[in-house]
Amino acid sequence: MKQSNVLKFAPNYHPALWGGESWEISVHPAGFSIASGDCAYAGMPLPDVLPDFPLLVKVIDAKTRLSVQVHPNETTCKLTGGDPKTEMWAMLEDGVIYAGLKPGVGPKDVEEAVKSGRFEELLVRHEAKKGEVFFIPGGLVHAIGDGTLIYEVQQSSDTTFRLYDWNRVGADGRPRELHVAKSLEAIDYSLPVPQPATDVKCSFFEFRQVALDGELVIPASSRSTALFAAEGSFTVNGVEVPRRTSVLALPGEDLALRGSAHVFVTTP
Repeated sequence: MKQSNVLKFAPNYHPALWGGESWEISVHPAGFSIASGDCAYAGMPLPDVLPDFPLLVKVIDAKTRLSVQVHPNETTCKLTGGDPKTEMWAMLEDGVIYAGLKPGVGPKDVEEAVKSGRFEELLVRHEAKKGEVFFIPGGLVHAIGDGTLIYEVQQSSDTTFRLYDWNRVGADGRPRELHVAKSLEAIDYSLPVPQPATDVKCSFFEFRQVALDGELVIPASSRSTALFAAEGSFTVNGVEVPRRTSVLALPGEDLALRGSAHVFVTTP
């Protein structure tokens, strides 16, 4: 019997002060995925199956808001160290996000706002709706608000510079470390404020949403395909994908999707 080219994964949850995140599909050493299910790779670490997979796919459950952050891009990482990270957020429920600085904000404004504890005044706040997608390139200042649930696709990087933490303290009762100097080097003040979209196509990945009602065949590709059941459930080549779970289809075969679901489709 032919085994499936569709990989399911063991739970890979990372708790945090603000809630936590599920690393759905990862080859990153900070938390790589383990294949499961009825496939030839069951029990194997994803880096052994697909070592060059360039993305990290997460579901972020922010019980309280995350720190204000910025990630380096391919240019600024040479100054700051770490790995570049461009990402996107797809809203799984309505929620608040902060993405982009208000027009005219510069380095001095950022430094002063960090010191004064009034950084929120510089941020663009979005009352984001379920199904909306926001592109967050490296260099864009951003934060995720309280009670927000997000599907995130990013470059395979765990580099984050914490610019501001809302004047709160960590589990030890002390303020958490900030990375202001590196953040100032990483910020790209020329980036526009992101606007809500339904899909993303950039140098690092392509993301689209599919309203599945019945059957859909995605033609064979030379690239792997990440699939996520945002709502409902479906099967792909006979493998069940329950609501709010991910699978990764290896390249080389048509993908036959069946069911009634809202599906996120991502390819590197």
